[in-house]
Amino acid sequence: MQQLMHSFHGYTPPEDVLAATRRGEIRAFCLFTHANVSSPAQVRALTDALYRAAQEGGQPPPLIGIDQEGGQLMAIAGEATDIPGNMALGATHSPELAEQAGRVLGRELLAMGINLNFAPVLDVNINPENPVVGTRSFGDDPALVAELGVAMIRGMRAEGILTAVKHFPGHGDTDTDTHHTSPTIVHSVERMETVELRPFQAAIEAGTDAVMTAHVIFSALDAERPATISPAVLSGLLRRDMGFTGLIITDAMDMYAVARYGAEESVRAALAAGADLALLGHLTDQLALSRRLNNLKRPDSAARIRAAQDRIPRDRPSLEIVGCPEHRRVARQIAERAITLVRGGERLPLRPGPEDMIAVITAQSVDLTPADTSSAVRIALDEAIRRRHPRTTSLEMPRQAPEQTVAAVLHAAAAADIVIVATTAADSDPGQAALVRELHARGKSPVVIALRTPYDLRAFPMIEVYLCAYSVRPVSTEAAARVLFGEIPATGLLPCAIPGYNTPTAHPPPAYG
Repeated sequence: MQQLMHSFHGYTPPEDVLAATRRGEIRAFCLFTHANVSSPAQVRALTDALYRAAQEGGQPPPLIGIDQEGGQLMAIAGEATDIPGNMALGATHSPELAEQAGRVLGRELLAMGINLNFAPVLDVNINPENPVVGTRSFGDDPALVAELGVAMIRGMRAEGILTAVKHFPGHGDTDTDTHHTSPTIVHSVERMETVELRPFQAAIEAGTDAVMTAHVIFSALDAERPATISPAVLSGLLRRDMGFTGLIITDAMDMYAVARYGAEESVRAALAAGADLALLGHLTDQLALSRRLNNLKRPDSAARIRAAQDRIPRDRPSLEIVGCPEHRRVARQIAERAITLVRGGERLPLRPGPEDMIAVITAQSVDLTPADTSSAVRIALDEAIRRRHPRTTSLEMPRQAPEQTVAAVLHAAAAADIVIVATTAADSDPGQAALVRELHARGKSPVVIALRTPYDLRAFPMIEVYLCAYSVRPVSTEAAARVLFGEIPATGLLPCAIPGYNTPTAHPPPAYG
C-alpha cells in the first residue's frame, strides 16, 4: 500500500522495511528525533540505506520527511545549524532572512539525505492560549505569515527540498493540543478566508509540494469530523475550491484527535477523504496495516506520489555543509535582528561595575508539547552574560516549581546587584510568574527576557524592562546578551500582540553609546 508514510525505531532501517522498500510497497518515510536521529552522519547513513534499497528494487527514491522547522522543533540539532525559528523570523519582518533560513534548512537536510521538510508552519497564531503552535508561527498577521512562509518555501525549494506546509486549514486559533484533545474551531468560512486560509492560498500559488492536514474540527465545513478525515475539507475546500494539485499528507495518525476513532478506521477515513499519504507516526504493526489497506489504492494519489518522487534531487551535498560557518552566520543574523525591546530602553545597556554581581535565572528547558525539542537545549544565557561580566552567577528553576523552590532561588539572588530572568511560557507557569513578581516587589527590578512567546508579560505586567528573543537556542541567548550590553540595538518588532498591553508592534531602539 503506497499511500502510507511509514516510520520505524532505530538508527538503521529494519530488514523488513528495506525489503518492502525494494518491492515498492513503501514509498514514503517520516523520521523522528528520538527514534531515528543521533547525528547528521548517522542520518545520512540511514537515508542512504533507504535510497539503496529502492534502487536495488528498481524503484524511485523514497520520500523521506522530517520536522526541521527551526526554533522550537528541530528534529536534527547538535551539529546542524540552530535556526531560531518562525516567530523570530516574524520579529525581523524580513522575507530575505526567511528565504535564507529556508535555504539553510533545505541544504542541510538534503546533505543528510532528507528530501521533504514538514515546514513551514503557516498557522496564524492569534490565540495566546494556543499550547502547540506558539513560536512555530510567524505571528498573528495573516499577511506576514503568508509573506514569510512563501519566502521560506522559495528558499527550501531552491535547494531541492520538497515542502509540506501545515496545519491545514489552520491550527492557530485553538487552545488545546490535538496530540491530547480534539479541538473545534467555529469561525465562518468568510472569516477563515481572510485569516486561516490566506497563507495556505499563498503557499499553493507559490508551488508548495505538499500540504499537511490539521486534526481540528472546523464546524463551518464539517461539524463532525476533523479536517484530516473530512472530504469537505480535503476534497472540497483544498482540492476543488483552492485548486491544490500537490500531495495531501496527514499529520501523524497516532495523535488523539484522530486515533480515538481507531488506528485502522482513521487511516481509512483519511484516505477516503482525499489524503494521498497517511503519516502513520508511532502506530504499531505498520507493515501489517499496509497489507490490510491494500484495496484502498487510488491511481490519482499514486500518480501524485510518483510525481513528487521524480522531483527528488539525485545528487546530495557533502555533509561538510551541515553547521558550516556561512549557515551559522545566517542564524546569528536572524537571532540578532529578532530581539525585541518591548519596554525599558532607558535602562539599557547594562553597565555593571567591576564588583557588581549579576544573577542570571533561567527556567529549565523542557518539551512543553510532543511537537517540541527544547529539552535537548541547555539555556546558555548565563554563559553569554559571564563572557561579558565574570562576576555572574547562574540559577536554574524547574518548571512548575513549588513555593519552597521559588523561595530558595529568591534567597540565592538576594545579594545580586543586577538580576536577569529568562522565562519560557511563564504565563502558564505560576512558579516563574511568582518569582518575577516577588523580585520586583523586593526592589530588584529584574530584566526579563522571554525565550518563547511574548505573552509572558501578562504574568507580570509591572516589569520595567522586557525583551523577547523567541528561542531558547544559544544563538538567540547570545543575541540577547549583545543587546543587553549595548553591542547591537534591539530592532525586532513584535510579531503578535500581547493581550492587555497596548503597544505598537515597533519599539524605537535605545540610543547606545
